[in-house]
Amino acid sequence: MDGTIVDNMGYHNKAWQNFFAGCNMTMTLEEIQRLTYGKNNREILRGIFGEHLTDDDVREQGERKETMYREIYLPVMKLVDGLLEFLNESKRLNIPIAVATAAGQPNIDFVMNNLNLESYFDAIVSAENVKRGKPHPDLFLAAAQKLKVAPESCLVFEDALAGIEAAHRAEMKAIAITTTYDSHHFESLPAVKRVIEDFTEVNPLEILAVEKDPKGL
Repeated sequence: MDGTIVDNMGYHNKAWQNFFAGCNMTMTLEEIQRLTYGKNNREILRGIFGEHLTDDDVREQGERKETMYREIYLPVMKLVDGLLEFLNESKRLNIPIAVATAAGQPNIDFVMNNLNLESYFDAIVSAENVKRGKPHPDLFLAAAQKLKVAPESCLVFEDALAGIEAAHRAEMKAIAITTTYDSHHFESLPAVKRVIEDFTEVNPLEILAVEKDPKGL
């Protein structure tokens, strides 16, 4: 969802920087990317502050950061270019689609409700549904299971390197979107069949046609 449905990772970065500043810590963008991308808040907060954090600590601190994020992102929230047309065409073709995200349910509701997206998705898997975030494949495998589709028949759209690795571990193909990383970061990764700037560069009919031809995307 983050970086794929909405181009919001810069706002998550800012929220994390504000959060850490409140803890008298300074984090560079590179450190935030390395420590947070693809992970759920439980993994992030315990990874930084220690495994001694209780579940209540994680919930309280995580919600403090997410509230910061939602406040700064709401005024500028919008879909990644071309996504609405892509979703409408996928729905017309009866292609099942899932959201598999390390975000928690409040952030999912924040995006889905404000952009009226719920009707486009047949399944949603959130941080609350799995124990491990990306690069582990758990989110994507759970999404495939909910869709009743074999993992090898799934195509993942991802903006994060950890997400691409998760797709690879799930034995799924991936299209990388350059909202978060430049294209050269993805070019040699085994799961990646194509790199795009946004959804104006791809359409569901093209994907279906390619699936009939094993040469790739």
